Amino acid sequence: MAILNVKLNNVLSFYDFNVNFSFPNKLKTSIIENENLEYVPSFRYKKLNVFVGSNASGKTSLIRCIWRTLLFLNRKEKIILDEIVNKNDQESKIEIDLVEDTAECHVLHRYKILVTDKMKDSNVMVSHTFVSLSSAKSTKDSYENKLKELDSIPDNYIDYIECLKDITPYSGWKIVLPATEYPFDTIIFDKAKNDEEQQSYVKILNDVFKTLDSSIIDVKKSKDTDNAYVLEHDCGKKIIIQEGMKLSDIPLLSSGTKYAVNISNIIFGIKYHNNGIYLIDEQFSYVNSDIEAAMLSTMVSLLGPNEQIFFTTHNMNILSLSFPFHSFYFMKKEKINDKQIITINCGSEADNRNNVSPKTIVDNDIFATAPNVNRIFELAEDE
Repeated sequence: MAILNVKLNNVLSFYDFNVNFSFPNKLKTSIIENENLEYVPSFRYKKLNVFVGSNASGKTSLIRCIWRTLLFLNRKEKIILDEIVNKNDQESKIEIDLVEDTAECHVLHRYKILVTDKMKDSNVMVSHTFVSLSSAKSTKDSYENKLKELDSIPDNYIDYIECLKDITPYSGWKIVLPATEYPFDTIIFDKAKNDEEQQSYVKILNDVFKTLDSSIIDVKKSKDTDNAYVLEHDCGKKIIIQEGMKLSDIPLLSSGTKYAVNISNIIFGIKYHNNGIYLIDEQFSYVNSDIEAAMLSTMVSLLGPNEQIFFTTHNMNILSLSFPFHSFYFMKKEKINDKQIITINCGSEADNRNNVSPKTIVDNDIFATAPNVNRIFELAEDE
């Protein structure tokens, strides 16, 4: 499964918002391999999507909207949407284009979700349309040339339970949000399927923990406590980290090091292709920028067919990596007609040359996403 397009209206601070994750023409050179469906190679999508922006620019909100939409389609429970739709007398609309690509099935889906009567008992209607893709070598199906066919199918909004009752659950995603967001403030270890995976998981934990904190000597699975790992510290102490434990309750470790389990879970999941979509929000806020860049590069290199990363960051060093321009999205929130509205621009809208760093977009503030810090400087002028 891969996400091609998302539209949001009256959802959090998103109004007439549209972001696209496909691209029409194959790049001549790119360090990201196989940015196309496995069985329909002419159908291209962006495997890496990095959202850059100042504080409160909408990065986490977008990740949350994508996650909640997938969760709603999976569980078919309208309460899941309550956290993101606005409680006013206007309709909220969510539209998402997803593509399925297996050896037996190649289908482009479009789900339109309409939420009305929010001041009363929520009424949720869904329209589901789809078109088939051809894996035959003689055809060149792409997202762009299938859009006309998909757009031509009339919407058919019906009650969400009726619309989604025969839909196979979409279970191929993994999400990590900051520890300030419940329930992401607790430790959860990924589960290995066999001894080989268990050994690999322990190695990943070791490599990540030791990279984040050189005073950690070893990480081992606990023999005495279920669902727990033991960190040996060079001060002679042993730190037990048990599943369900609050991140804030872990002793000795720095704020950045406490995110090591989340980071390890993502790397492990990608390595063994346990999930198709990875939503990674602000896991490196307390981590050295070079370490963040190295770990993101590793995640991308491990991606398999039909897999996709959505990644938020404040680290401008990420822009200096050799990822294509189209992998970067620049977000901002601004007041328009008395509403705080989130806007987004893809890096390839400004430039798409492989010999130029996307960091030039930020340095030149091409999309006007630089934060306004005038009020901070004014504090000194008040003295």
